[in-house]
Amino acid sequence: MTTTTTESEQVEKAGERAERIPVEEAERRFWQMMEEPLAQAVEIGSADIVVGIPFYNEVDTICSVAQTVREGLEEFYPGQKAIITAVGSPVGSECLEAFRGMPQSETIRHIAFLLDDARLNGKGWAIRAALEIARMVGADLAILEADLKSEERNGEMAGLAPNWIHLLLEPIKREGMDLVVSHFNRHYLESPISTQLVYPLLTAIYDCPIHDALGGQWGISHRLLRTYLQNSFSRQSTEIGSYGIDVWLATKAATSGIKICECNLGLKIPGASGKMELKLRHTAETLFERIVADREWWAQKEIVEIPLRHYLPNFGARQVQPTRWVDINAGQLLSKYRRGFNRFHRIYSAILPDDIHQQLGALAGSNIEDFSVPDSLWVRTIYHFLLAFAFNRDFDKGDLISAIIPLFEGRLAGFTFETQSLWKKLASLRRRQAQELVALEAASQIEALVDEFVLQKQELLLKWESSEEALKPPVPKVTYREFIPNVHLVVPLEVNSPAGYPVTANAIYETIFARYRTEFDDFIYNNLGVARDADSSQIVQQIDDFMCRVESQLDSVLLPGDLSTVEGTRRVVETIVGYFRREDIFALNPGMAYRILSKNIPSGLLTRLGYPSWPALLREYEVNEVLALANWSEGPDYEEAILALLRRTIQPEDFESTTLQPMVVSYEQLPSLLEVGECSSLCKLAGRIVVSNLRKGMGGEFPKLRYFTTIAKMIIEMERLGKIWRRWADEKRELRDKVVNSLEGHWGREPLSAHNIFENGHQRVLVQRVKELVQQIVGTVGDNATSLALAADLQKVAASYHLAMTLPDGTFVPCSAWSWASYSSKGGVGLPTPLSLHVERDWASQDFLVEYFEASGGKEEAVDEKIVELMEQGKEWQDLAPILLGTAKEADAIIQMEPAPPPQPSAGALIRYDRNPILKPIKKHAWESKYVLNPGSIRLGKKVYLVYRATGKDNISRLGLAVSEDGFKISERLEQPIFEPKSSNEEKGCEDARLTLIGGRIFMLYTAYSSIAAQIGLASIAVNDFLGFKWQAWRRHGMVFPGFPDKDGALFPEQFDGKYAMLHRVDPHIWITFSSHLSCPWPRKEHKILTDSTYGMLWDGKKIGGGAPPIKTRYGWLLITHGVDYLRVYRLGVLLLDLVDPTVVIYRSPNAILEPQEKYEKGEPGKDWVPNVVFTCGAVPREDEKDMLGAEDELLVYYGAADSVIGVATARVSDLIPSEYLND
Repeated sequence: MTTTTTESEQVEKAGERAERIPVEEAERRFWQMMEEPLAQAVEIGSADIVVGIPFYNEVDTICSVAQTVREGLEEFYPGQKAIITAVGSPVGSECLEAFRGMPQSETIRHIAFLLDDARLNGKGWAIRAALEIARMVGADLAILEADLKSEERNGEMAGLAPNWIHLLLEPIKREGMDLVVSHFNRHYLESPISTQLVYPLLTAIYDCPIHDALGGQWGISHRLLRTYLQNSFSRQSTEIGSYGIDVWLATKAATSGIKICECNLGLKIPGASGKMELKLRHTAETLFERIVADREWWAQKEIVEIPLRHYLPNFGARQVQPTRWVDINAGQLLSKYRRGFNRFHRIYSAILPDDIHQQLGALAGSNIEDFSVPDSLWVRTIYHFLLAFAFNRDFDKGDLISAIIPLFEGRLAGFTFETQSLWKKLASLRRRQAQELVALEAASQIEALVDEFVLQKQELLLKWESSEEALKPPVPKVTYREFIPNVHLVVPLEVNSPAGYPVTANAIYETIFARYRTEFDDFIYNNLGVARDADSSQIVQQIDDFMCRVESQLDSVLLPGDLSTVEGTRRVVETIVGYFRREDIFALNPGMAYRILSKNIPSGLLTRLGYPSWPALLREYEVNEVLALANWSEGPDYEEAILALLRRTIQPEDFESTTLQPMVVSYEQLPSLLEVGECSSLCKLAGRIVVSNLRKGMGGEFPKLRYFTTIAKMIIEMERLGKIWRRWADEKRELRDKVVNSLEGHWGREPLSAHNIFENGHQRVLVQRVKELVQQIVGTVGDNATSLALAADLQKVAASYHLAMTLPDGTFVPCSAWSWASYSSKGGVGLPTPLSLHVERDWASQDFLVEYFEASGGKEEAVDEKIVELMEQGKEWQDLAPILLGTAKEADAIIQMEPAPPPQPSAGALIRYDRNPILKPIKKHAWESKYVLNPGSIRLGKKVYLVYRATGKDNISRLGLAVSEDGFKISERLEQPIFEPKSSNEEKGCEDARLTLIGGRIFMLYTAYSSIAAQIGLASIAVNDFLGFKWQAWRRHGMVFPGFPDKDGALFPEQFDGKYAMLHRVDPHIWITFSSHLSCPWPRKEHKILTDSTYGMLWDGKKIGGGAPPIKTRYGWLLITHGVDYLRVYRLGVLLLDLVDPTVVIYRSPNAILEPQEKYEKGEPGKDWVPNVVFTCGAVPREDEKDMLGAEDELLVYYGAADSVIGVATARVSDLIPSEYLND
């Protein structure tokens, strides 16, 4: 005898957490198992409906469920193609065999299989498989459970019925709904997880009152499938693969702005099954995870006053069949509550307020007669657990969920006791009458509970905001990097990987940059044969020569034809189309094009082409050709009128798959066409590329290369856009708005906009097709040397198409054939300028965005889906970084987006002291026996005091003191350190002191190294104590930004509008932060990025940091900086900041003022710590203290050399600041 086993009857223990499969492995295994089912779906082709039946091993019921589904499809959707897909667990082989034995038909096909991996066992994975199949065939989806039954009650059939298919799908097909949620007639105790937790939270938090999200039957529109599947399924939630799937479906839909409704399905037979604790665990954990993840969305939905509740649209008549009786052992639940309260007492006492904890404790000791968990207490408890789940770091999230279970059992016990008490009071009534009254009262209590959740939401928000503020990083985690000069890619400073460790933007940037640099070197030195010691002008000349050679080869071999004539241009264009056209496009059919033009006759085109009437024009030109040409003969109002008409009238049947056709016209007929340019909106709709011949002397140096790349890109753009339009047409929803939105106002200003990333997709396909063209040439020309030379150079064009690099002397060198040809065609002479580039900019932007997103657990496919989603909404201009990576809202306030400054004059050089180094390690001092470096400095009276970093055998950094009377020779040096590690924050060392005199105290910012991170520490000492060497008088103020990785802190000696200012380096830029006090920690506000690391191979292209504390001059605050390049060479530079507003950079040296040259700066292997380093932490006036330095005043700049010894260099202020900026 076969035993039916439902999923809920698995032997997994309540509370036992399933084996975790790594995300990447889960995805890999899932897609392995989906290969055959998806292949079957492709073979079946497009369909209208998919019905998914996830099963465990319900062999007794699955065939009857499938048969009922078939009856519903045949009755309600007889003309539509459908697929029934049954997806089972590894133990479902009997069930699978039974289902496969059922007959199929031409219109109703079957796909059935097992997800045969125990780690992917669960309802959620099965539903995901059904979602994927529905997306593949372009169908709406209904989900039904495999254990559903129907039975006769009082002469009527109850339970599963054929019309369930109609009720789940008809709101989608007729009313434009996207998610249909089942709503059953249930006994008030049948689905307590829904009534006591899920329904109230969905209503209060998401403003989405789904009564029975755990009902298990769903209708899902094809449009919503993309939303569900756009990100990696297994990363969405911990328990999504199992019972958590239901609340995930609900919350994901609620936050997507789609239409949700409920449908009445009557009775569910069987009703709720066992394993309540397991279902509660999975459901609560997923719901809490989604609430935390969706915080930004639901916080925007908040209403200051108590919001008015609304209800979802409801389809299907509410049936009046009596519900089945449900009996709950409330006494057993109470016993579980008492045991659980003792077991989780530590968690409750830690995360709950005292009054809640005391009330719950009192309930644990109360009698049955007095036991009740009031609504207000239950709501407060759940909200505090939600806060703990979001913010508490002391307890594992799984333990928090476990601790909720006894509380839920207590709440359910109390609710049950109350209904039982009411039953007793109604004992004199007939059972049916008493049952109805109790059910009404229970329903009223459930709604009252929902109201209480809504009422207390405001208090939750306040506590949430307070908790968020407390956990915010002390410095906003936002940054930007540049691949192209002055093109800022603004992203989070770091993101979390799927494994939970942070991944920084800098790490992603440096990986990509290293790859680009390798590719650039390969192209320049290997492919072009440039000498390794060539200067920038020679490199540029070689690239120019290469472009000229490619232009000549295209003209003579691949694209012969005179571009100044229409016939010659037509020959060139048709050849290019022949090489690059791959597939049909999706464009308006001639009938629709005719209707559009009949209502908007292009009178300008008639005049331009010399036709007396509209019919006469149509005798010579196809209607789609006329539509394309009209874009270039009529004004912008004409195009707007056409698009407005399409927005009102267009239907899927107005499009057709067709072959893209080129058109070549004379520039004399259509002067606005300007030879070859971007593909216009009407050309895309018409499925035509329109090109003109060239005026004599126009087209620049590379006209064939320009036509070659531009026409190829237009072909690819129309093919890619056509695929998207075709998909929208298949979806048959809002096609009018989507198509027009994809054409209107999509220009994106931000480099990471959806538009720019989409545009770059065309260029990537273009490169691939150039490579294919190379293979085609090589495979067909035999040993023809001329053609093989062309193929070799086209291969180089493809390899270098995306490359651009800033050379060490600041010359920016683009390598893209597109950029050289485009720049020249527009009148540009010589090297294309950075802001004229698009290909290199967008290519680097996409690489950076996608690789950073993938490091956070996303997939490139999700980026593509988001772009399509924004296109259909008319939001292609939006920046993808905040959407995909969560860029901090403070970015606009922190990042100063100034226009690119004009080229800056060079700063003069620092002059080394000829007796450097002035300070070396002392072998007999254990604490400074290995290296001395990076001295902070301060002038007090006639002496200069150097507080230097030293390391000995234990490799721990301490601070020592040396004194000089003339600033060069050391007259005194202490044998013991004056400052050394004391706390865990600095257990690995105190480094790189920077000293600032404020009032009567010396304030010292230093780098505190723990075993985890480098932070900025602040200490101070009275001047008299410092001069008296009373080091016990140091006052440690603490970490400036506790827990935040930061270095190179330096204080200004004056206040600005009553606030202190500090420079520091949040890798890789210099930041400035203001504070009203000098205590620690500093406030989280008033941060700005002062100046950035540059780009390419410049001397400060990897990172930049502040050196000595700012020095006041008549011309501004003078700051000696350090910069690092990608060979890890440290150099010094100069910044000049405004005296009144130090956030304003007046001048930045384009050159280094000191770089490693001497032997002691370059270092010796095995002797010195870090080679090729000059690094400063201190500079002072050479003469006595001055409040403000003038042009002729001289500075002493102290620096660490090779991180091993200390040197000094000098310069006058006028040497470091160019004469243009020497104005008081």
